[in-house]
Parts: sequence; structure tokens; C-alpha cells
Amino acid sequence: MNISNYFKKMAALAAFVSMFGVTISNAQETAPYKAVKKPEKAVKNMTVKTQDATKQQAKKGTVAAKDEAGKAVKSAEKAKVNTTKTTEVAKQKVNQKTATAKNEAGKAVKSTEKAKNDATTAAVATKQKVKQEKAVAKDETSKAVKSAEKAKDNATKTAEVTKQTVKREAANTKDAGQKAVSLTQNTTKATKTAVSDKLSSEKYNGHAVYIGPEGGKYYINSNGNKTYIPRK
Repeated sequence: MNISNYFKKMAALAAFVSMFGVTISNAQETAPYKAVKKPEKAVKNMTVKTQDATKQQAKKGTVAAKDEAGKAVKSAEKAKVNTTKTTEVAKQKVNQKTATAKNEAGKAVKSTEKAKNDATTAAVATKQKVKQEKAVAKDETSKAVKSAEKAKDNATKTAEVTKQTVKREAANTKDAGQKAVSLTQNTTKATKTAVSDKLSSEKYNGHAVYIGPEGGKYYINSNGNKTYIPRK
């Protein structure tokens, strides 16, 4: 039962009872109403009954209202409990979501820091690699320069040695030519002399032996000159 409707009905009933009592009072004082055939006792009894009925109805209404109020209080308490539970559940969900969001944010921060550290490490490694490659390239360039300088120096030395060798060989060739000419001249001279001398059948150290006009023996050496053989 709705408490608001209940009190409206009770107010209407009280107004009716009040109006009925005023009507009875006026009827006792007004002459026309005295002609009514109902006895006063019956009217009083009716009034008492009506009042008793009204009291009982009011009592029932009060009990019903109290009962409805109790139900309303219980319903309110239940609603409060449900609201508290709902609030607690909602709070737990919010806390869980907050914790999850905080955890995800922490992971994102760690991931960002890791990416930053990885990028820094990669940059340092790249820088070191570039530095090493630059040092290697510089060393290789230095070696190449030194090798080129050494090759140039060796080429210069080789050219100088070749020049000196050619010069020496040319001098040797010239000297050999001069010696050959001299040998030829001496051989020719010795041959002419040997032709005028007598060739013996003897051999001395593999050379032919000639006998001079005075009986001396000689041979023609490698220089084309006469070499006399000592007499025994």
C-alpha cells in the first residue's frame, strides 16, 4: 500500500466524520430536524459506532501504515545495503581498472625506457663502429701511402741500380771490347811472329810451342803475348 494514498483516504474519512457530527449537532438545535423520527439514542449509538469504526479503521490504517513504514524502512535498508554493495563492487571495479591502467602505464613507461636505452646503446655501438671503421680506413690509408712511398723508393733504387748496372755493363762491354781489340791485335802480332817462327810438335799446358830464331821455346798466352818456356 502506498503511504501517501493511505493518508489521503484517512483525511477524507476524518472530514466525513466531522461533517457528519456537525450535521447531527445542527439537527438537534434546529426545529425542522426535530421532526425526524429517529430517536436520539439511535443517533448517538450510530455516532458511537461510527466513531468506533473510525477508530478501528484508523487503528488498522495506523497498523497498516506502520507495517508499510516498516516495509519501507526494510526496503530502504535493503536498498541501502544493495547500494553499498553496488558502490563497493563499483569501487572495486574502479580500483581494478585503476590498477590495470596503472600497470599498463608502468609497462608503457618501462617499454619507452627500454626503447630509449636500446636506441642509446645502438647509437653508441654505431658511433663506436664508425669510429673503428674510420680508424681502420685511416690505418689502411696510411699503410697504402707508406706502401706507395716504399714502392716509389724501391722503384727509384731499382732504377738507380739498373742505371748503375747498365753503366757498369756498358763500361765492362767497352773494356771487354777494348781488351778484345787489344787481344786481337796481340794475337795478330803473335800470329805474325809465330808464323815466322817454327812450330814444334810439343805442347805446354795445352798451348802450342814455337821455336824462336835463337832456339828458345815459347807459347802464346790468353792475352796474345809470347810466354817463353824456361830452358831446362
